[in-house]
Amino acid sequence: MSRGTTPRQDIAALLRDGATYRHIQQQLHVSPNCISLTRKALSIPLPSPRLRNRIDPARRQAAIDMINTRSTTAEIIRRTGLSPATIGRIRRNLRTQGARP
Repeated sequence: MSRGTTPRQDIAALLRDGATYRHIQQQLHVSPNCISLTRKALSIPLPSPRLRNRIDPARRQAAIDMINTRSTTAEIIRRTGLSPATIGRIRRNLRTQGARP
């Protein structure tokens, strides 16, 4: 879609259903710019920011225990199923709380 052409109704329908830009791109093979132009042309608001998924407290505690016993990130991932980014975030939180150097 270039500037001046009519907005795509298939994109508009997905936007109204709350689909993300990434989902729309994968499903319809369109550019983020095409999605944005359609959204703006039809005055469709951006979706509300998504909240991060909460970690199950038991899995979080298991990761903390493993961090405190100096387990590797690979071991923590294998046993808890948490992502490397989540494990890094837990490590940083522990450092800022003074619980671990």
